[in-house]
Amino acid sequence: MATKKPMPYWLDGTETCELCGHPHLLQAERRCAACDRPNCEHCVVVNRETGEVLCHECAEGAEEDG
Repeated sequence: MATKKPMPYWLDGTETCELCGHPHLLQAERRCAACDRPNCEHCVVVNRETGEVLCHECAEGAEEDG
């Protein structure tokens, strides 16, 4: 009888990204500086100069404003 290997800890998240819907760990969660939405690390844009973290939607809005 074959036993299933447990999933790696980073794939067994308890939180859900509000943009893509994928699970992630609470410790790996990134919050948007503009709207405070919880996101996974793949759904954020980080400004390399300031370190500010924005979700894709707020980052697009900032580009349109600027």
